Amino acid sequence: TFNLLVVESAENKKAKIIFKKKLPVKLGSGGFADKIITPEAFQRGLDALKIHKSSIETLEVTSIHAFATSALRNASNSLEFLKTVVQETGIEVSIISGEKEAELIYAGVSRALDIGLKPQLIMDIGGGSTEFIIADNKQLFWKHSFDLGVSRILEKVTTSDPLSDSDISALENYFDIELELLFAAIEKFPIDGLIGSSGSFESLAELILVSYKSKKSLINNTFYSFRLEDLQVIHAKLIGSTRKERENMKGLVNYRIDTIPLAAAFVMYIIKRFMIKEIRLSTYALREGVMSELINMA
Repeated sequence: TFNLLVVESAENKKAKIIFKKKLPVKLGSGGFADKIITPEAFQRGLDALKIHKSSIETLEVTSIHAFATSALRNASNSLEFLKTVVQETGIEVSIISGEKEAELIYAGVSRALDIGLKPQLIMDIGGGSTEFIIADNKQLFWKHSFDLGVSRILEKVTTSDPLSDSDISALENYFDIELELLFAAIEKFPIDGLIGSSGSFESLAELILVSYKSKKSLINNTFYSFRLEDLQVIHAKLIGSTRKERENMKGLVNYRIDTIPLAAAFVMYIIKRFMIKEIRLSTYALREGVMSELINMA
């Protein structure tokens, strides 16, 4: 997803959000295994940045800061893509490490809610990678970026539609192997709850709100508290759904139709694995973390 956030800095290290927009690009789609941005994805990326550039020009933005994450970190033709972006849009993009991405996610989440005095596990599910951070409201204890984004998993693990019990077992076995560093970290820094950062967690919250015809809304809210029972219900619904059924689900954006069952399975795996009872959503993530860092540097 190509995110645009336009802010106006204010006094006391605050910022006024002027405009924000998300464009589903799937930059790594079809190329994760070969570590390449495919020609189709290459063009989608350029088209999205041109749309964002148009918004930037309309809003008379004075300073542009652009960052790339997992798909371009791993792609062999990432420099070609970045060079073309500069040529066609004038935007210079910096590729950041997974560790830096995790730091910025923590900064964004810290602006959205009070993390609390006890360590929390922050989880940011992306397309190419998933970041895990252990932190409280004062410090970051541990962070790591895993190549476990839902689009990457979708290409790596063959699943049926809807997901079968054997699919879930295969996914859980895969997570057991890939997340050994996380298990060790939580042994060292026991956690008190889970905070999901934007993305798939927002979709899960929207589906719950629509399902219960709630008057609550994520609009203009920076956080949301899940009830475990609600997550369990929506998880079962997504796992048992076909693609056709998800196409008609209110509250689910089109670009998450294919990946949301995997995301739901991933989230529930973490909840069960660490016996988590308190789960919250931060609608702020990486882009708001960048905003926070830039404001603090000003």
